[in-house]
Amino acid sequence: MTSKVEMGRRERKDPASGCCGLTACKYVLCVYNFIFLLSGCVVCGLGVWTVLEKGVFINLLTVVTYEVTSWLLVCTGGVGVLTALVGYTAIGLENRCLLALYTILLVVVFMFESITGLLAYVYQEQIDQDLNKHLFQAFIQGYGGSRETTISVDRIQSEFNCCGANSWLDWRVSPWSEENPGLKVPDSCCKTLSPGCGARDHPSNIPYTGCIHRFSDQLSDHLLLLGVVSMGLALLQIFGVIFTSCLFFKIEQG
Repeated sequence: MTSKVEMGRRERKDPASGCCGLTACKYVLCVYNFIFLLSGCVVCGLGVWTVLEKGVFINLLTVVTYEVTSWLLVCTGGVGVLTALVGYTAIGLENRCLLALYTILLVVVFMFESITGLLAYVYQEQIDQDLNKHLFQAFIQGYGGSRETTISVDRIQSEFNCCGANSWLDWRVSPWSEENPGLKVPDSCCKTLSPGCGARDHPSNIPYTGCIHRFSDQLSDHLLLLGVVSMGLALLQIFGVIFTSCLFFKIEQG
C-alpha cells in the first residue's frame, strides 16, 4: 500500500507526466509549430505573388510604401519557415539554447508582421491622396518613355476597362499623342483590342472613365488583405512565445 502511494507521488512530481507535463508541452508546441510553418509558407507565397502579379502597381507609384510592404511579406515568410525548422530541432533535442533562439525569432517575426500590417493600414489611408498627386504624371507623362511604365499602363487600362488617369482626355496633352498623331488614345484603351483601334474616341470603342478610381479600389482591397493577414499572423506569435516558455521551464525543472 505504501509503495503505491509513493509511486503515485513520484508520478505527480514527474514533469513529463500529466496534462501540463513535458510531453504534453512538446506535443502542443509541435502542433503550433506546424501551423506556424504553414503560415510562413502562406505569407511568403502572398509576398511573392504580390511582387510578381501586382508589380504593375509598383511601377506607377512614387511612394515606396507598397513595395516595402510587399518585400517585407516575402522576408517575413522566409524567416518564419526558418524559425519553424529551428523550433522542431529545439523540441526534438529539448535544447534550451535553441528554444531561446526560437523565442527570439518568434519575436522578430512578430515585429516584422506588425510593421507590415501597420504600413498596409497607414498607406491605405493615403492612397487617394498619393494617386491624385502622382498618377497623372506617372500614367500620362511616362507612357512611351519607359518600357516598364508603358507595359503597366497598358495592362491596367486593359484589365480595368478604363482610359487615362482621370479620363480619356488626359491623352490629348500627353507627349505620347504628339509622337502618334494618328491615334487619339493607346490601343489598350479599346474595348476590343486591335492594332490602330485607338484612332477612334467614340464611347462605343473606348471607355470614357479614368483608371484612378478603379486603380485606387484595387490597391486598397489588396492592402487590406495584406494588413489583415499580417496582423492576424502576428497575434499567432504570442501563443508561440507562451508555449515555448512553458516547454523551456519544463525542461529546466527536469
